[in-house]
Amino acid sequence: GSAIHTLDAICERLDISIPADQRHTAMGDAVATADALIAMIAIFEGRGIKTCGALQAETNKYLRILKG
Repeated sequence: GSAIHTLDAICERLDISIPADQRHTAMGDAVATADALIAMIAIFEGRGIKTCGALQAETNKYLRILKG
């Protein structure tokens, strides 16, 4: 099956918890998104991806797959 890319699913995969009273609120979603981005930046850097351009180039490799 294909991966689910909702904010909740991404946070679960990255072990980021969203307090119940913040779930699906503007601030809660913004903080969770920021926490996810910080976690993903560390993952990208570990894979040698250190710039937005490098990330875009890596992502472009998978566009055909993502479009189905």
